Amino acid sequence: MKTTQWKRWLIGSVLALLELGTTYGQAPKTVNIDDYTFTPLTVKTVKEVDTLLLSDSPEYVKEPGIVAAGTLHGKSRIYFYHVNEQTAPMKVGILLENKGNAPAFVEIKRAIYAKPNSDYFKVGRELSKKEIATSQLNLGTWAQEGVNIPVRSKVMKKDIKQEKGNLAQSKKIKAKRIEEEIEKDATSRSISLVSHDTSGTEFVLRPGEVRPIFTELEKVLMKQDDLFSGIIDFSTTEPVYASVAVMEPKSTVTYGLPLLPIHPMDDVELRGTYEGMRRFHIVEPQFNSDAGPASFEIANDREDAFISGVDETTNGKVVKNKGNYGVSNVYVLHTEGKTPYALYFNPLGGAFSGTFRLTSSKGTRTYDVPVKGPYLGHQTIYDTQLLDEFDKPEDLLLEYMSPGASNLPVRFLLIPQVSQKMKAGGNPSDYVTNLVKQILGK
Repeated sequence: MKTTQWKRWLIGSVLALLELGTTYGQAPKTVNIDDYTFTPLTVKTVKEVDTLLLSDSPEYVKEPGIVAAGTLHGKSRIYFYHVNEQTAPMKVGILLENKGNAPAFVEIKRAIYAKPNSDYFKVGRELSKKEIATSQLNLGTWAQEGVNIPVRSKVMKKDIKQEKGNLAQSKKIKAKRIEEEIEKDATSRSISLVSHDTSGTEFVLRPGEVRPIFTELEKVLMKQDDLFSGIIDFSTTEPVYASVAVMEPKSTVTYGLPLLPIHPMDDVELRGTYEGMRRFHIVEPQFNSDAGPASFEIANDREDAFISGVDETTNGKVVKNKGNYGVSNVYVLHTEGKTPYALYFNPLGGAFSGTFRLTSSKGTRTYDVPVKGPYLGHQTIYDTQLLDEFDKPEDLLLEYMSPGASNLPVRFLLIPQVSQKMKAGGNPSDYVTNLVKQILGK
């Protein structure tokens, strides 16, 4: 067969395969990754802000003790993840202390936890779902942080502009409220440096004062072998020292926690204070659906690197958050091309169970992985799950926090689909030409 005849036969075969393939709106629930050659896209980290205190080492706690502590200032988060290895029930307590010379205005933003359970994936899955459900994506907030967000969506651009104005106004209001609260606190409070009012979401922590936060945790008991995990987000105008402890049920956080010994870290050494609690990323280059399948990895400690921090309880020992647990991530993906495509999830590091959120022209949607069952990807890299399908070029915003108990890295697959227009006799020449080039190795 001559070369020209061979090429014609090849193009005809590809077209025939396309006719037998799926159409837009009917993408298969799973795919075989060996059937595709994926062009790798790269994650570029644009901005990292805010502070995280990660309490996960020791993960397995055999007796009461302080399991994490560190200095937090500005927008901050405490993320805890511990298993009770003691036969008797235990609880988690969190205490703030102002070791400075100026009053600190503290505002609690969010406090969530998953019910303790011996099924670790269930705990990680529940917290992941609650985290997505209670988080807010404000592109204007990122723009205020100095991030240039190159989005094409008119709605997103409008949100950025509006949020910038809202933030500027709210800062003025908040500054005035802080002044009023500090002045009121200085004139009306007693001399005691132990706060007994723990119900408010906004309060002043005076120099030398201690105060328990997220006190709802004191009513939640971990039985033996139970995993307990939760998140508390707050902001403070001055540095405060936060301590996390696993305690006996009858022990009080205010008076009992400071008397507990500090547990040493386990071998994983995740515990510490990290800068980069919120991270903004761009996926590059933009995905062209006419050029064939592509993919990008997240939480792989290469281009999407694990953040480093220090553990103040061990004299500032340098630590790495292997998995970026407790870190909120936003990934922006630009797309182009006329060929519709499907987005799939593909775990590469082992069993995974968690929730993502995606913003597109379809609105904001959440996706549970897996839809059914305890996890996806156990002892295989071939598990995939369809997330959604898209029929036009646009901006996609993916929100993600590594769920506890799950394994990393994970991958997203972008696979072009045959459109109804192509099946009706439209011109798929660009897509076919690229497929032919792949087959011919050109």
